[in-house]
Amino acid sequence: MHLRLSATALCFFLSFQITVAQGLIEKVTDLMEFNIGRPPVDTNDFQTRIVLAPIAYFEPNTSLGFGFGANLLFKPKGAGKDTRTSNIPIGVSYTLKNQVFFTSGYTVFFPEEKWLLRGNLDYTDFPQNYFGVGNGTTEADRSAITYQRLLIEPLLLRQVLPKLFVGGGFRYNTYYNTALVEATEALPAGASLQDSLGSKNVGLEFAASYDNRDNVLNAQKGILVEFTQGFYGTALGGTSAFELSKLDLRAYRRTGPRGVLGFQLFGRYGGGETPVQELSFLGGPELLRGFPEFRFRDRLAVFAQAEYRWQTWKSIGFVFYGGAGQVAPEVAELAVPELRYSLGTGLRVTIIPKENINLRVDYAFGLGKSNGSGFYLGLGEAF
Repeated sequence: MHLRLSATALCFFLSFQITVAQGLIEKVTDLMEFNIGRPPVDTNDFQTRIVLAPIAYFEPNTSLGFGFGANLLFKPKGAGKDTRTSNIPIGVSYTLKNQVFFTSGYTVFFPEEKWLLRGNLDYTDFPQNYFGVGNGTTEADRSAITYQRLLIEPLLLRQVLPKLFVGGGFRYNTYYNTALVEATEALPAGASLQDSLGSKNVGLEFAASYDNRDNVLNAQKGILVEFTQGFYGTALGGTSAFELSKLDLRAYRRTGPRGVLGFQLFGRYGGGETPVQELSFLGGPELLRGFPEFRFRDRLAVFAQAEYRWQTWKSIGFVFYGGAGQVAPEVAELAVPELRYSLGTGLRVTIIPKENINLRVDYAFGLGKSNGSGFYLGLGEAF
């Protein structure tokens, strides 16, 4: 009898603590959301809002980074329930090594999704650890460099079949003021980095995308198949002539009322005279979490990952994920023993339930012939 009462008391205590924590989380997340303008009179209209959240990450090679993220959620005038929510995220962060980041990867659906505007706008000014080219680079190859980068990449696509979009745009990506911070054997003092790592790349991109996901920020069902092909040359003002091909496959499936299983298969290849900074890479908060961003780079990068998302309580969930990938000069040089692996887990706090937008907290380990670890905090999912 005493044990039953103790167990009952323990369950009641835990339930009470969870309820209190849930209430505190809801109060905090309410502070992260701001509606813009008057509430719509028509219930079919969408209330434009801004979501604010902190950004933080830690990697042994780049130190602690922190900042804030803002995401504008809206639907253009005339868009109804048949049009998915558009988003324009903005992230600004700074690291203890004087790194500055500004990034925005936006997706805008026009009424009835007849047109889709998707793209990236990035500016970075920071020192970075450069490991060289190849899948077998080690810590001994690490050199500290610094540069500034500006990326402008708008793509406009037309819906030609249900959920199938075709179109194109341009991509301007320049690296300048490249310099050596710390000399090594790989990059001795006096090395001319502007010639080897600096570049201005201007090209035209063609894109095709099939996207029937229920939510582009945090899908729970549906698939994404996206292919882009870019052509770069000196005629457009660039410094090199090369091509970039990218394929991104994603699939999501519900495993019950609380679970979602997601898969991603990613590939990217640079042909021709691809500049070093434009080579395909693995590492960072999205591709091969647990390794520093740009840890591995070469012409070809292939990567696959799976993630299980479990909504434990109303506003709290957990994820478990794993991935594997490698870089190589060509397909023929890919080899299973050379794979690099990523394993990790994370916490999710729902900020806007209607849009299923989460605050993401991840910790991952990089495994294989090279090791690493990383901590990430921000808005939205890795894929």
